[in-house]
Amino acid sequence: MDLSFEKNPKQVEYYCLTRAALEGENDYRHFFYGGAIRGGKSYASLAILACAAHRYPNSRWHVFRRDMPALLTTTIPSMEKVLAGDPDWSWSRASSNYYVENVTNGSRIYFRGEGIMHDPELTDLLGLETNGILYEQIEELSEKLWQMGASRLGSWYIDPMPRPITLATFNPSQTWIKERVYEPHRAGTLDAPYYYMSALPADNGYVTSDQWAAWSMLDERYRQQYIEGDWTDFGGFDQLWAFAFDAEKHIVKTEIEPDAQQLLYLSFDFNRNPICCSVIQYIDAQIRVIETIKLANSDIYALCKHILARYPDYVYMVTGDASGSNSTALVQNSMNYYTVIKKQLNLSNGQLHVPLSNPRLEDNQVLINTILSKCDVRINARKAKGLIYDLRNVKMNYDGTIQKSNRNDPAQQADALDTFRYYCNVFHGGALRR
Repeated sequence: MDLSFEKNPKQVEYYCLTRAALEGENDYRHFFYGGAIRGGKSYASLAILACAAHRYPNSRWHVFRRDMPALLTTTIPSMEKVLAGDPDWSWSRASSNYYVENVTNGSRIYFRGEGIMHDPELTDLLGLETNGILYEQIEELSEKLWQMGASRLGSWYIDPMPRPITLATFNPSQTWIKERVYEPHRAGTLDAPYYYMSALPADNGYVTSDQWAAWSMLDERYRQQYIEGDWTDFGGFDQLWAFAFDAEKHIVKTEIEPDAQQLLYLSFDFNRNPICCSVIQYIDAQIRVIETIKLANSDIYALCKHILARYPDYVYMVTGDASGSNSTALVQNSMNYYTVIKKQLNLSNGQLHVPLSNPRLEDNQVLINTILSKCDVRINARKAKGLIYDLRNVKMNYDGTIQKSNRNDPAQQADALDTFRYYCNVFHGGALRR
């Protein structure tokens, strides 16, 4: 393990403060490091845990994130980078007991998803024994987890015993962490045992010119929030999910005619009432939403017949809700929706582009609003009224998810918006990387 903080002086400062805290040499116990993306916060925090595990034999440390998929795709690869193949470390990769162990002294660092959806009271953590905890992207985690973790700090007894600490990484948000940590920090009232250090990409000498170029594509709101570390509540009072939608820019009042020589993209959402599909073409770098079909009290067979009748001589490309790959009683012979679509529309395998899982709403919001802001999007005023309604009316929660608790409220159905999200995610997911 060969750590290098030479291009980020803030990482050095953070490392020294946390190490002193473990030794009882300062009054800090809870460390918050973040404020924007690519500030080096995760690397530094994981390196601190690895060093602590090396310093204190048989110690136990825990890393929490919202779920195991997030750990597997982000946090754990970062820890592998920190350890850099050091033979003193060995991985146990059982999903229910995922940890890395220092084989020379028996210390372990465990990786766990919060799991609050299936365990609302977090009873699984009642027996947690730990010397310290890292909360990765704490704005995505519940305050209940924070409180539960605080009650378990220092519960694993070893000799010598480190003073227990918590570490947390985060980006600006309107969740509980803003009121608990950021606002006191900004007001100058965040005192020990709490410590806040900002982390911006401008602090990190490892950020490349390609990354800066990609960030220039972001919608202005996200650039301010994720690159400049601005905690402003940009949603204001309306909290529109598609805040970059501009009726004058995006709605076309004259008819958008489909081009039979171009691919016709079909993006499905499978709610029974209504079942929904958006019909889209991408021509000359322009996204053209030709129609949003919504059939009440209908099924996938009727929807496919409707599409064939309206667009009989086109080459289709199909995507949509990932859950449509699951077997369901709503189609004949317990087939899945995409099997039916493939058969009814006479598609080849290459014409189906179905993701393994749907994009997280809070992540997908960045993509959709960036596309609306930066790309040429045209929506048919007469035939895509459902999508226009959703773009104008669907609201978000503070965590970036869509308000969907009341299916009887048209503004909380978001079926047409979902079809547009699925299309953009599959066929224009690289918009943020251009």
